[in-house]
Amino acid sequence: FLRFPALCTRYCDISFRGRFSIKIAASAADSVMRCFRPALLFLSSLASSSSLATCNAYTNPFTTVVLNKPKDTLCSHFDPNSNLPTIYSFLPSASHRWHAVGRLDAATTGALLVTTDTKLVAHVTTSAVPKLYEARCMGILDEDQLQALRSGVDLRGGLGMSKPCEVDVVSVERKITTVRITLREGKNRQIRRMLHEVGSGVISLARLRVGGIGCEGMEPGEVREVSEEELSKELAFYYTHRR
Repeated sequence: FLRFPALCTRYCDISFRGRFSIKIAASAADSVMRCFRPALLFLSSLASSSSLATCNAYTNPFTTVVLNKPKDTLCSHFDPNSNLPTIYSFLPSASHRWHAVGRLDAATTGALLVTTDTKLVAHVTTSAVPKLYEARCMGILDEDQLQALRSGVDLRGGLGMSKPCEVDVVSVERKITTVRITLREGKNRQIRRMLHEVGSGVISLARLRVGGIGCEGMEPGEVREVSEEELSKELAFYYTHRR
């Protein structure tokens, strides 16, 4: 529409419901358009600004990070019975309270998601998000023990049976078996209870990934932010731009 004068031929026909028409010389049409052009440009800029403001109106108020949890740190905010540091001493300040997404006991290391969004906590803890652990176990685990771990064992303490899980042997050396276990649930000290039930025990335990989010290449105590795109891709958790 703004290029109308340039597209005009010698005359411009204006028709009134087919009853009659008026021919305006191109030079006259050009004069009319020059009068209206500033107003049209102003309206166009307002429309563009409004569209941009709509696109940028939402800012996610929540923050999620992955921490490479060091050994001998607590996932609680405060424990009067322990002098161990908490994981929250490694985290930056945030506008909301931090929450650990699936706690790890003090001796367990590795990938720990921490977020200010309680809906993400509920999503991971109530859905079947896979969590990959690597455990160095006492003794050489035979096939019967491995199959028992895969099928499910009594966790004792009123926790019931563990759900079927994936167990893969990584290495066996000097009466120590290293296994990788993928759980889709999270009960108190679950892997330690499972290995104890089959006659073994944990020498060291690390969580490698939550969904597809891990801490490879990160030093103990190091933190990195997790983007919305990574949460949707690796945890199937989607923000709907709630305010």
